Amino acid sequence: MATKSELIEGLESVVRESRRIADVLNPDDWAKAVDMDGWTGAQVLAHVAGVGTIVPMFITALANAPAGTDAMGGTGNIDSMNAGIVAARAGKSPAELADEVASAYAAIIDFVRNAPDELLVQRGTAGGYRDVPLGDLMMRMVILHGLAHIYSVYSSVFFG
Repeated sequence: MATKSELIEGLESVVRESRRIADVLNPDDWAKAVDMDGWTGAQVLAHVAGVGTIVPMFITALANAPAGTDAMGGTGNIDSMNAGIVAARAGKSPAELADEVASAYAAIIDFVRNAPDELLVQRGTAGGYRDVPLGDLMMRMVILHGLAHIYSVYSSVFFG
């Protein structure tokens, strides 16, 4: 199970890599960057930032859901939700989006630091993840998810 320390380190990595990609790619790179979901690089950072704003609420909802309940079952169409998250940040520069990632993930880090230990070992179900410790869900659905999107932008620019 992912520990508080591992989660915090992972969240810090998402922030660091968001800032790095915002600083490293030039305007031409941003124009050609397309990730695995067909988003531009700026849309990827918008998605990562937006996801960061809902994590504490989402984990709390998972913790309070009856055993076996799919916490994502009531979110409606995930594609529509993601489109709204991205659209709400349209027109922001990569630097502004990286700042938003930093702010949102700092709040998640505080949430993790202050969470009771039993919260991270409590089991939950979300989408294809069934009966998984909430700490592991955070690692997979927040940290690895965000890093995968960021790497996808890099690979589309430098290897695509």
